[in-house]
Amino acid sequence: MIVLGIHDGHCASACLMVDGKLEALVSEERFTRLKNDCGYPYHAIEYCLKHWGIGSDQIDRVAFASERLSAFAVKLKVLTLFDAKDRMRFDHEYWKPRLYEGKDDPSLFEEYWRDERFCNQPSYYDFSVLDGSFASMNDHEKIREIRLDGIKRHLGIETSKVHFYDHHTCHAYYALYGSPIRHDNTMIYTLDGGGDATTSTLFRFKEGRVEELARSNNVDVARIYRTVTQLMGMKLGEHEFKVMGLAPYATQRELDKTYKVFDGLFEIRDDLIQYAEGRKPQDLYFWLKDSFECHRFDGIASAVQKMVEVDVGNWFSTVQQKYNSQHAVFAGGVAMNVKLNMELADVDYLDDFHVSPSPTDDTLCVGACYMAEAESAPDAWKNIAPIDDPYLGPEFGHSEIFNAINESGVAKKFTIQEGVGPEQAAAWLDSGKVVARMTGRMEFGARALGNRSILGNPRHESTVEKINHQIKYRDFWMPFAPVVLGERASDYFDMPNQDIHRSYMMIAARTTELGRQELPAAIHRGDQTARPQVINREQNAGYYDIIKAFEQRNGTGCLLNTSFNLHGEPIVCTPADAISTFERSELDVLIMEDIAILRGDENCPKERQ
Repeated sequence: MIVLGIHDGHCASACLMVDGKLEALVSEERFTRLKNDCGYPYHAIEYCLKHWGIGSDQIDRVAFASERLSAFAVKLKVLTLFDAKDRMRFDHEYWKPRLYEGKDDPSLFEEYWRDERFCNQPSYYDFSVLDGSFASMNDHEKIREIRLDGIKRHLGIETSKVHFYDHHTCHAYYALYGSPIRHDNTMIYTLDGGGDATTSTLFRFKEGRVEELARSNNVDVARIYRTVTQLMGMKLGEHEFKVMGLAPYATQRELDKTYKVFDGLFEIRDDLIQYAEGRKPQDLYFWLKDSFECHRFDGIASAVQKMVEVDVGNWFSTVQQKYNSQHAVFAGGVAMNVKLNMELADVDYLDDFHVSPSPTDDTLCVGACYMAEAESAPDAWKNIAPIDDPYLGPEFGHSEIFNAINESGVAKKFTIQEGVGPEQAAAWLDSGKVVARMTGRMEFGARALGNRSILGNPRHESTVEKINHQIKYRDFWMPFAPVVLGERASDYFDMPNQDIHRSYMMIAARTTELGRQELPAAIHRGDQTARPQVINREQNAGYYDIIKAFEQRNGTGCLLNTSFNLHGEPIVCTPADAISTFERSELDVLIMEDIAILRGDENCPKERQ
């Protein structure tokens, strides 16, 4: 069976599943170059079908993730384009009068619907059929017709082949079937800021079935975290990871002071994280704003991170004990919190814990495919293959690379070197150069896993300053991450449960003394933890060989790895993207397959014909 999966909300994406195996997956942002782009993922769909070489008439089912879609959020690309002031207007001019004064005036939504800054964004969906009233923006039946019209205009798909699946159930299916865990009585947790009127669910895999045990739209853990992100002047829906990165810098005094805001706020009841009796705030934004008055920024970040770790940890331990389970999988936006995942991975009550790569909304399309596959026959779930290869995006050959070099004129300014192998890359890295790598099929998700990565020497802290100030232009407190040879992982990282899968940078780890000595540039300066990618040669031979060659030069079996992009931009996809990023930064070397562009050599060869 061939299933096309589509997610057309925040972090829009598309994937193709053939007979239960994921064959292609990519986010729309990689083509449009608009970070976290939303809406109908036209370019991503085109890639998926062309990669497999199939026509739309060969598709057995189209699986849309999420039964509801916000026309307001998608048409205006709210989470992509709105800044802190735009978000604040809604808190002050709509939510405050509604919640505190009983005045429900949605005219602000209608004003933004006509705002020229947002209303003319490119969209494959025809939102002109909506009249711009608040009611029409929330007419779920009409919006579903708009979605169906989009897929029919694009691919001519019969309506009977198109199915819509619940947002959180898609998260749950991705959590389970994206993992290698198939144990009976595996608990499945989802937690995020909201989708299909739900923020959290609990499912269980039992006797070959995924059964729902609990669901709520009032589990506000993620909503609190994103509101804190907004209050700290960062971008809601994108910069939550910056709050997590800032958290370890707080002193114990500041943490204790601010954590009182959250202490006792939640309890575990009816299998979910619920507000304790009498503790539910009337509104999160104004409650937190007032509660944080005279509190330091670092204490706020540290306290909200502790809240997540404590309350989600209590949720897991309570549920696992109640259902007598030693197996758990996790998805949703909160599952992107690698520090939380570290705490969950290290507990002794779990034999198995898995977080599939990028378990946020950009993989909802995969969960929808899993649902379609599983419901096709009683035992079809047995044919679903776990994700063992994150490199499912576009790739480019030598001719395309040289075309991009010639079209950009980059050969007139820099040296082009062919036949570059792992030993040469390792030599550059060992000498202190920062090397960008664009090769093979692009990895999916928010984490760069080697094929679209910037690599550096982890042995010297100066690497951090160079990348921050000359290349990535990122916040000073944000750490970089290590990629480590599988056989060396235990030398550098303290990981009590060695069997937990750590290939996708989804679970942080505490460092050993050797790790702190040899990897100062690739670990968090505040708490000396790291977010490692543990790699074996069968996963990515070319990437592994560079790290191995680096180890042979100086004994360190690890490199610093960060995503190949400039701050605020999507990870590069094409050779043209890579060259543009190279030219707009101070990267030392760009490697595309075995072709390198070097900065700083005046002996530049002529443009290749």
